Amino acid sequence: MNTPMSIGESIPGRVLLFTIAAGAILLAGFAYLPPLLRPGVPVSHFPQLPDTVASDLNSRGCNIVHGNNVISGDFAGNGKRDWAVLCQQDNQASLLIYLGGTSKPAVFGTGGYGLVDDPESARGIRVTDWDYVVRHNPGIRVTAAPTACIEDGAGMASTIYCYLDGAWAPLAGAD
Repeated sequence: MNTPMSIGESIPGRVLLFTIAAGAILLAGFAYLPPLLRPGVPVSHFPQLPDTVASDLNSRGCNIVHGNNVISGDFAGNGKRDWAVLCQQDNQASLLIYLGGTSKPAVFGTGGYGLVDDPESARGIRVTDWDYVVRHNPGIRVTAAPTACIEDGAGMASTIYCYLDGAWAPLAGAD
């Protein structure tokens, strides 16, 4: 008696099934492996980031520099939540600042400095208050002081970015 074979029992069927499975795995690899192979931490590990920010970071091929390098605050002083991240692309990192509701960041401090494992020399960002800014910039006078600024530093040196009078101002930080 001649019984028909199921797709899993025939050689061409097995080859077809294997080809489909291999193609699916390869496609998934293209979508998920590159961020894991790049230096830094994949953007997907920061679920607190708004979708517009995460999407822009992924389209730029960014991972986040190791450490606490995703911060938020009202940097523009308009009552909205703004975001700052250290985007790492290969051996370069940049500070990207997204004002609330925007997907196009201001980009500062691109360079390869501070991309090390030593926490004393590693590059990092943090939120600073106006008192800290004034201590490092004693002659500064503004009409309205921001509630929060961003310090971008590596080792003992840093630059502070404050949103003053509608534009980002790089100021002296620690030296």
